This record gives sequence, C-alpha cells and structure tokens, in this order.
Amino acid sequence: MPELDLVIVGAGPAGITAGIYAKRKGLKVELFEGLVAGGTVNEAVLVENYPGFEPIVGQKLAEKMAETAKRVGVKINESEKIVSAKKISGLFELETETGKSIKAKAIILATGASHRKINVAGAKELEGKGIAYCATCDGPLFAKKAVAIIGGGNSGAANALYMSDIASKVYLIEYAPKLMCEKAYIEKLEEKKVEIITNANVIEFVGHNSLREVRFEDRTSKKQKSVAVEGAFIYIGIEPNNHLAKQLGCELDEKGYVKVDLRMCSSVEGVFAAGDITGIFPQMIVACGQGAIAAESAYRYIKK
Repeated sequence: MPELDLVIVGAGPAGITAGIYAKRKGLKVELFEGLVAGGTVNEAVLVENYPGFEPIVGQKLAEKMAETAKRVGVKINESEKIVSAKKISGLFELETETGKSIKAKAIILATGASHRKINVAGAKELEGKGIAYCATCDGPLFAKKAVAIIGGGNSGAANALYMSDIASKVYLIEYAPKLMCEKAYIEKLEEKKVEIITNANVIEFVGHNSLREVRFEDRTSKKQKSVAVEGAFIYIGIEPNNHLAKQLGCELDEKGYVKVDLRMCSSVEGVFAAGDITGIFPQMIVACGQGAIAAESAYRYIKK
C-alpha cells in the first residue's frame, strides 16, 4: 500500500491549486479525480471573470490548469474515484473504485458539488431522454430544436446563451419573480431572443420515450401553462459531494457543506477542505485561493 504525505480528493480548481502548492513545498502528493481534471470547470460555456484570461471556454481553462500542475510534477489520477476513507493510528487509509489502496498523512477534500436534481413528475423517467444537467455536454444533440433552461442564476443564463446558438428556440424558466443572474447576462439574453419566463414553478415534464413538454405554474395567479420542447437543462443549484467527509466524521453545516476555519481545517485533525465543498461562494477564483491555503495548512500539519 503506497504511502503519500498528502492525498487530494478532486482535481477541480481547488484540488489542482492545492496540488501545485503542496508539490512546491516538497510534499509527496497525488490527486485523485473520479472524472477528468478540471472538474465542473469543463462544463462552463465561457469563463469571463478569471483574472489574466480573455473570455475562455471552460474546458480550455481546465486543460491549462491541469497542464500547470503536471508541469511541476503533480500526478493527477483521472477516472480514479476515492470511495472510502478512514483514519487509523494517525494515518489515513483510502480506497479507489478500482480497489487501489493508499495511505496518507493528510487529506484535502476538494470534492466539490453536483447539480441538484429536480424532483417533479416525469423528471426521473425522462432523465437522459430530453432532461439533462450539462448543456455543453448534451446541447449539440438538440440542434434546431426547442429547449428550456430551468433556473435563472448565472449558470442558467450562461447556458441559455450557449443554447441560443444551437437550438431553434430557448426558454429560460425561473422560479423567482426576476432573473437571479448578473446584470451583464440580461442584455445578452434579450439580444439572443431568449424567451424569459419568471415567477414560474415547474410542476411536470411530459413525454413517453422522450421529452415533449414542460408544464409550469404561475406562482401568483396559479394558472398552469406549458412550453413544447424536446430538451430541458436543469440549473437549480448545487449539492455538496460530502460522502467522504461524512465517512471521516467531519462536521457539516445545515446544508451539508464541510465546516472549515480560516486555515481550511475541518473538525478532523489532518483533514482539510477547499472549494465548493465548503459552501463559501462557489467561484473558481475562491476555490483556487482556498486550495492554496489548504495546501499550506496541510504542509504545516505534516511537518508539525
């Protein structure tokens, strides 16, 4: 069973940054990522607020982040999901989905968060048959078709804009009385002729083998309406990937995020957390900063 100084679980912005800082400190460190390096950055249509870059496609930014880590010697184990973790006699023992076992002196949880599933009639049955959670992944399948984006935050707005260049018609359906996205998106949505429906509560997805209609209720008048679409992309928030945090006994807040102090220390000695798993303003730039702090704290812990 190989022993490392530090295992970083998750290779999004927080994990990659932590890996870079830990490696530069001389730690024996590896990253483990269940999917591909960059995490959910790969799903971003266009990143427009990351310092030092012109607007850049999320996948390209993710590639550049991973390249930087690899250049300084950080090993990123992609498609190698950590499924269990426990602390025994001061060391952490971890196991991957493929059965690989690792020991480490410290852990940084950079496990991020996942798209919240929508829980209404027809949603489960039609997932993968018109309902999806990643427009950049599945959007091209709906070329020249009508689609709905559910959720009017920044993610919903950005993906509505993305789909406006692919689909024949885009509806943006928001629960709140007005869009919750940044002002910069609103003019662009109007320019792209995205039809905005606010104050709407989605109540049902209709279809047999494929999606055909989204039904919703006006929250004020209670009048039910519908739009005919073949695709629906859901952006109604995120939920923390806290499975390992629970296994390790980390204290969580009421929403399930890992509680950390200013040094990114969790309630369990030797376990640190960074990025969206902490629930502190889910932005890439914040995740990177937290990753750097977590790596410094882990280094101090390991070196006592």
